[in-house]
Amino acid sequence: MGDFIKKWHKIIEEKNSNICAGLDPSLYEMGRWEKGLPKWVWKLEWSLAYIEAVSPYVSAIKPNAGSWGWAGERELLKKIVSKIHKIWLLAIIDSKIADLWFTNDSWLYDYKNLGFDACTIAPYAGNVESIVRFGKIRNIGIITMWLMSNPEYKTEMNFKNENWETLWQNRIKRWLKAWVDWLVIGWTYNGKDKEFLKFIEMTKNTDTLYLIPWIWAQGWRIENFLASGINPKKCIINSGRWVMFPNGSNSTPKQQAKAAQKLRDDFNNVINNYGR
Repeated sequence: MGDFIKKWHKIIEEKNSNICAGLDPSLYEMGRWEKGLPKWVWKLEWSLAYIEAVSPYVSAIKPNAGSWGWAGERELLKKIVSKIHKIWLLAIIDSKIADLWFTNDSWLYDYKNLGFDACTIAPYAGNVESIVRFGKIRNIGIITMWLMSNPEYKTEMNFKNENWETLWQNRIKRWLKAWVDWLVIGWTYNGKDKEFLKFIEMTKNTDTLYLIPWIWAQGWRIENFLASGINPKKCIINSGRWVMFPNGSNSTPKQQAKAAQKLRDDFNNVINNYGR
């Protein structure tokens, strides 16, 4: 079991929470309206207050690199990570890097120097083994996109190689063999999906964890997901805008805390029926 996986199990037991709070506040100028920052708000100050508000109810904070790439924001990220660690949470950078091994390693080196515990990657270059290896060298956890929920992913997940093995199964086997830390699973899957059940069968006896985004969106039910036999202790449930802006762009820290607490309590109440 890798260091990052050990950290995760330790912190969810101490916090009694499998929740990860996303941190990707869109600037007012981007026109996100009720799902973005209001005008004249300083992003760093807003973010530090948000982290403090949700910290009792979550185990990780996940800034999105796309929201922190403006000029001068590297120093802001350092302050964000410092705040996350001071209140004993994990810091994950959602960057979805996808390039050749030496470029990927540069990203990993940089994110580790910023203090992050893990980063997300997109496996499109096919160099599965090298990025996991460099993640271990840099001592930063690797979270890879797989079994995603977006409809476009369905157009390629079942491509087959010369051995009639689907793309998603081939990649999963390679990820597991390389000892990847986390795999992303879309929230749309449930116990009736044959691909998902096969995925659970392939991963259930490994230490690899699952990152599950947007689990409360569009009326989706946790029970349907857990009916697959997935181990709840291996799940981290990510929610961004639902926690950041529960009452629109002017949501208060108190309202954000209430949203985070509801996510934690809803998940805990359900998994008590399945065993933590």
